[in-house]
Amino acid sequence: MTTASNSTKLKPTDALDTRPSIFGRNVTSTFKKMFSFRHQPPGNLRTCMIPPVVFGTLILNLPKLLKLRFYLKKERQEHPADDVRILFYSDNLDETNGIANNLRNVIPYMRAHGMKAFLAGNAFNTRPCGVVENGYCLLLPRMFSMEQLGYANSELAIPRIGPVLRLLKRYPVDLIEFETPSPGAWLVCFCAKVAGIKVFSHYRTDVPTYTKTLVKAKWMYSYVLWLMQIFYGMTKPVVSPCKDYADILTSQLKIPANQVKILPRGLPLEKFSPDMRGKGTWEQYNGSAEGDRVRKVRFSFIGRISKEKNLEFLNRVWKKFAEKHDDVELMYVGYGWYLEEIKKSFEGDNSVHFAGEQGGETLAGLYADSDFFLFPSTTDTFGNVVVEAMSTGTPALVSDYGGPHDIVMDEAAGRILPIDEDAWLNALEECRTLFLEQPEAYNKMREVAHERSLKYTMESSTKAQFEYFRKLKKEAYGL
Repeated sequence: MTTASNSTKLKPTDALDTRPSIFGRNVTSTFKKMFSFRHQPPGNLRTCMIPPVVFGTLILNLPKLLKLRFYLKKERQEHPADDVRILFYSDNLDETNGIANNLRNVIPYMRAHGMKAFLAGNAFNTRPCGVVENGYCLLLPRMFSMEQLGYANSELAIPRIGPVLRLLKRYPVDLIEFETPSPGAWLVCFCAKVAGIKVFSHYRTDVPTYTKTLVKAKWMYSYVLWLMQIFYGMTKPVVSPCKDYADILTSQLKIPANQVKILPRGLPLEKFSPDMRGKGTWEQYNGSAEGDRVRKVRFSFIGRISKEKNLEFLNRVWKKFAEKHDDVELMYVGYGWYLEEIKKSFEGDNSVHFAGEQGGETLAGLYADSDFFLFPSTTDTFGNVVVEAMSTGTPALVSDYGGPHDIVMDEAAGRILPIDEDAWLNALEECRTLFLEQPEAYNKMREVAHERSLKYTMESSTKAQFEYFRKLKKEAYGL
């Protein structure tokens, strides 16, 4: 086992991670095992521990940061002006979620095409030390972590800064893009400013709405909104994936309109194809008996199984819809803290199935075998899963708020619906009729859905991003 810093000092009984392995992620090196505070349970008042840790760490590392500032300034003057080196920092890379999955696809693509991109985040509390996964994803040793309020199996964490400084000297960067306003991002942001590194941010998570949905204490919403206004004010410009959230950045977070940039996102669409349809993937998880020839109309939800995806609403709608028909079925694909509650709610209901967390060809096959994809979330700034579903030719039903409706565009590729039970029930009825009685119209909808997904390729998105990164570097350093 190679190491990312000094040799590790692990006991023979230590495991690199006590959780089940995550599809497609392999440890390729490790950091030194370092001191960290005991992992904390969630709590409103317990979050007050975070500021002292952030500012204490910053103050203790000021001499090293100032030394790094002079080193990087000299190094940057000797580096080609049009060659951009960027670090993407996110707090949730050690989980399975849309942000982590997207970044873990985008950065390898950038690196494979000659772009100097790096990815860093925090190691989960179940790891005794930080690790490097797949040779490029740095999961830094943590110093502090606590369970995220209202969001089981997710953490607020602060990394050890020492390894970060050593890595920045070994692999200098010109820009740091923050993906979420986490405690770790605050610390890295302050350190970057002292070290003279240009920072900016990407609005990937609707944190205020998450807080309102998941946290009972009403004062937390105002507190979180205030913190976000400060954070995004420090990390301008702010990238938004769609107009809805660009408007939120200007209206709620008070970011000047000229400091908001809408940039497309890209996905590895070659992994998702209409050709995956009909290969028997769905039948592995819907409990069909061998030889069963009844072909039901298939609906699916694929993603994190959590309340902020508006799944309580979806469950209510589905129960009313399935009561009327015995030829429809819904497949949940994914994992999350709300999964067991949903299973209990549908116990004994043969119209609902659960495939668990999937990846690779199995995931692509479940997308493709779905006749319609259901995504009622109102908190997604983009909607990776919507693009993936449409890339396999599956039409999508989405809410009229957030990023997903920009992807669907209109009824030619699915449905864009208000969060109203009658509207969704009527749409499900239309979809069922379309599939059973109008095969030509349904197949045309599949074709349009696939065609619209093609605008979100890796090639087009990364090209636009790096053009913007070069502009930022030139403005920041006058090169």
